[in-house]
Amino acid sequence: MEKLTHNTDGHAILGGALGHQADRVAEWPLVMEDMPFGDSVMMKSPLRLSVHPARLFSLPPGRRLALLCLLCLLLLTAGLDAASFARLPEHNLYTIGALAEIINVLTLLFMFWVVQCAALSPRTYLFLTLGLGGWLVSGTIDLMDEAYFQPWWLSTVEDSLRSLGMVATAWGGLLMVQQMYGTQVRLSSLAMSDELTGLSNRRAFRVVLASHAEEGTPLLLLDLDHFKQINDRHGHDTGDDVLRDFSTLLRRLCPPDGVAARLGGEEFAMLLPGFSGSQARDLAERIRSETEALGAGEGIPFTVSLAVGTCRAGEEVGEWIRRTDLALYQAKARGRNRVELA
Repeated sequence: MEKLTHNTDGHAILGGALGHQADRVAEWPLVMEDMPFGDSVMMKSPLRLSVHPARLFSLPPGRRLALLCLLCLLLLTAGLDAASFARLPEHNLYTIGALAEIINVLTLLFMFWVVQCAALSPRTYLFLTLGLGGWLVSGTIDLMDEAYFQPWWLSTVEDSLRSLGMVATAWGGLLMVQQMYGTQVRLSSLAMSDELTGLSNRRAFRVVLASHAEEGTPLLLLDLDHFKQINDRHGHDTGDDVLRDFSTLLRRLCPPDGVAARLGGEEFAMLLPGFSGSQARDLAERIRSETEALGAGEGIPFTVSLAVGTCRAGEEVGEWIRRTDLALYQAKARGRNRVELA
């Protein structure tokens, strides 16, 4: 996809050719096709959870201590069981049942190790660690039952630990899913919003636009006038402040059902479902006048040119954008700081 460049009056165009408005519109769908929803554009490769044994030496001291305590507790449980209770005349260690219990213990040990290696919230880590730890102690007692006599009270302890461990593990799993969902929501929000202004970005606006391409729906395209000169004269930090201030104005004036977006550079857009063409024209004029006043009040004059395009019956999204964009160019050509109808 071509990058945004600027002409001498600051009007952002694609590929540097003002006459290629159709190319500019045609590039929009590539944002959705080339970048799947939810993927982080800031990472070249996905993060990977490492469970290699060498990971032990890079774990926080508290997690290494948790592993040591668990191993000591399991050995202590097995030792006390062997020292306190009589050995069965015929053990069952070579049965299918004993093999299944060994597999259960090893699986729980591996899950416990994964929890120690994972980046989890403190509450999630606590519930999973305690739950799996209790479950492992129960599994160890159950395994020793294949070789040693087990009194009724120990069976009760075993069942209680297993139940409590399963409940705590299940709750920790729920917290982990909630944590993952919250992370996904935040990443999705970052992927669909503009980092500098907090408005929707081009990708998000394209999705909304496609779902509201109905006859009579107004679209505003906005372009800050002479923005390149602001950057050249006052620096890019000042230019960023102008973009943020203008975005705040758009957010304030955008109706509850509307969507305001930054398309790139100094280009913005606003979709106005439920508005009539005349209402959109009035809002565009209000944005123009308040932008002029905002620039005058901050000591760095800046204005905005706008175009209002109402979707026609059976009109494709690309044609709708192209027609409105041509009106925006007319606003620029006719002196800027004005509203043109497409």
